[in-house]
Amino acid sequence: MPINALRKPGAKMSLQEALERAEKLKRMAASSNPHEAASAAARLKDFDIHAARAPQPQGSTTATQSPLTQRLDGGPSTHTVEVLDELPVIPYQELGELEVVQPPEKSSVNWDVLHAELLERAQQINANAIINIQIKGTIQQKILTGTALKYLTPQEILDVQAANKLEDDEKAYREAQKERRDEDWAPPVG
Repeated sequence: MPINALRKPGAKMSLQEALERAEKLKRMAASSNPHEAASAAARLKDFDIHAARAPQPQGSTTATQSPLTQRLDGGPSTHTVEVLDELPVIPYQELGELEVVQPPEKSSVNWDVLHAELLERAQQINANAIINIQIKGTIQQKILTGTALKYLTPQEILDVQAANKLEDDEKAYREAQKERRDEDWAPPVG
């Protein structure tokens, strides 16, 4: 049975995913990097497996508004957004940095809710993936950021190649000229 089949309706993660997240935070809390260890320890202290598995109320966080948050089609988006550890092999375009802020009146930080809000923001602007998710500032600032990426379609790739064709042709011409000069100025063999 797939892990996601164990997910409760409206929940952000399944039991196995929540246990894996808690285990990962424990390992990160033992890190030799003091900033990473402190951040992971604070997240582990606030992480509640039961709360992560329960449906999250809407409006518990606020997201900063930016020009990137405009929905492209005007309607709700249903596609999934990937979270990547490294740059994709697929040609992509950066849509910009997304930022989610938890209200300052909240005493504890729920990073899982902020992470879900960040994915929702990316979904609203029709991003295909998010990379470089990180805590910005200190733990008291309660800000989570990530860079949104959109995969290019084959037509968009062809358009980019057509736009760069003149530049590529000029570069090839210069290389050919250089090779001819090198052959002309080379000493005779023999």
